[in-house]
Amino acid sequence: RHLDDNHQNLVEEEQDEVKTWFKTQMTKAKKFQPLAVLNQKLKGLDVFESNDAPTPPPFALPTSGVPAPEPAPLRRDPDEEVTRAHWQPLAYRNVCSDPICGRPVTGSQMTLGGNSTAVNCRCCGKLFCEDHTMYQMKLSRQAKHEPVRGFWCRVCETCYKSRDGYNDHHGLERNHFDYFSSLRRKRVDREYMEVSRLEKRLTKLTQLLAHPPPPDENAGTGSFWPLSGAKAQRKALEQSIITWEEDAKVASCPFCQQEFSNYTFRRHHCRMCGRVVCGDPKTACSSEIGLNVAAVANKSEKYAGQIGVDVRMCKDCKHTLFSKSDFDREFAQKPADQRSYENLVQFERGIRLLLPRFQKLLVALQDPETPPTAQQLADATKVRTRLMDAFGKFDRAARRIRDLPTESPTQKKLQLNVYNQAVSFLSLHMLPLRALPKILKHAAPHGRQLSSRSNGGGALASIKYNDVGAGSVVSSSSAMSALESEEKELRERLIVLEEQKFMVSEMVSDATKHRRFDEVASLAQNVDDLNREIDQINGQLGQLDFAAAYQTDTISPPG
Repeated sequence: RHLDDNHQNLVEEEQDEVKTWFKTQMTKAKKFQPLAVLNQKLKGLDVFESNDAPTPPPFALPTSGVPAPEPAPLRRDPDEEVTRAHWQPLAYRNVCSDPICGRPVTGSQMTLGGNSTAVNCRCCGKLFCEDHTMYQMKLSRQAKHEPVRGFWCRVCETCYKSRDGYNDHHGLERNHFDYFSSLRRKRVDREYMEVSRLEKRLTKLTQLLAHPPPPDENAGTGSFWPLSGAKAQRKALEQSIITWEEDAKVASCPFCQQEFSNYTFRRHHCRMCGRVVCGDPKTACSSEIGLNVAAVANKSEKYAGQIGVDVRMCKDCKHTLFSKSDFDREFAQKPADQRSYENLVQFERGIRLLLPRFQKLLVALQDPETPPTAQQLADATKVRTRLMDAFGKFDRAARRIRDLPTESPTQKKLQLNVYNQAVSFLSLHMLPLRALPKILKHAAPHGRQLSSRSNGGGALASIKYNDVGAGSVVSSSSAMSALESEEKELRERLIVLEEQKFMVSEMVSDATKHRRFDEVASLAQNVDDLNREIDQINGQLGQLDFAAAYQTDTISPPG
């Protein structure tokens, strides 16, 4: 392409000359031997030792043109020999352990056909052909990589390329953490010292303001109290903590740069650092901090009440004194949405712990071979009542999260997603609760059929008539107590069902409002089932006969 592009304007004789030169160079290049042939030639130079020969020095190439002298027998210290205990022994049919090779190898130096001489990798000990053991690295006497004091040994490609440092491309690394820590430590120590100094000043000032010393009567009004009254006494106490900056030297506020005046924009002094600052509430360059100081009743160690003290501070001193405590308090205080979500998760955990027990009771009640007992029915009813109460609390917690006030659209979206997930959890796990009233309707304790007098009460009527199949006589007092307990249990179930109906109805209205029609159908079915259960319990309450409980009656078994 180079000839055609750059030498096309030459005359034909010169073009033929160039083409002839190019063909000559190509012919010479084709005469170069490939790498495989060079490797075969290197094998004869004993650069790599065989399994039978001792380990020679690395790269013992003969000088070109001079025949290599006969090598003297190498006697080595037995301690310097690399161990061969881990070598793979030769078998009848050995193949090269390289995954892409698999050629058969033999232990003899005289090979026939396509077999190659077997060579053990000095590091891993596996058998390879000669072509895949053309590497050397230093090994210790235990055949481990030792780049400093090791011995040059023949290894396979895998061991050579998997040694430490072969593929290390990180380069030189320098750790600056100690230098950074030393610089930061100076600043942190300086800030801690400043906080400690201001805290001592604040403690001393609050103690003086809460328990001021009595005025010196002998000194007169001009010596210690230049002005009269409590205001002058307070000012003197505050100036005794820190020297105040002179008003005449400061023309504007150092924070907001507003100029002071004698009447409209007055000067104030920070009681911690003594600087002149303004008292503008908009810029908050300085403000009065209310503190509660423990009041001492007398000179004893007991305290009696607290005294409120107001101390003016600039924004810098306020931040230095209270920033760490404010951060710790805010960090420890959980936001409202986090507390509500933790309550929701706690209710969900309680429901998940109760559901396996309820499912186990349902399976026992639905067993056709073993009729349910009165204890099983009572346990199932109790667990269902607890589940309904937990579902109600779970729903109220989810609604509380949904209705939390927020101005962030992301926060509002998060709250709606939490509520939708809670609705899905309710609709998924409330379905098994519908099966228990149907079982209670048709089940009788110990598998006995009740008489016509007890059919109206269902399975719970067995409490009223005890064991009707045994023909026992029930007294009026025991029958009355059984009726009262049955009525109480029925009314408790009725209250739970009414709450569940109200809750599911709210879920139906909310799903209809948000056009989630796939949820509306299943929730409406739940409402219908609840209505049927409520009507059934109302019928059972209407069939309770308290008048007959005062009469002594003997119930004979049916038939």
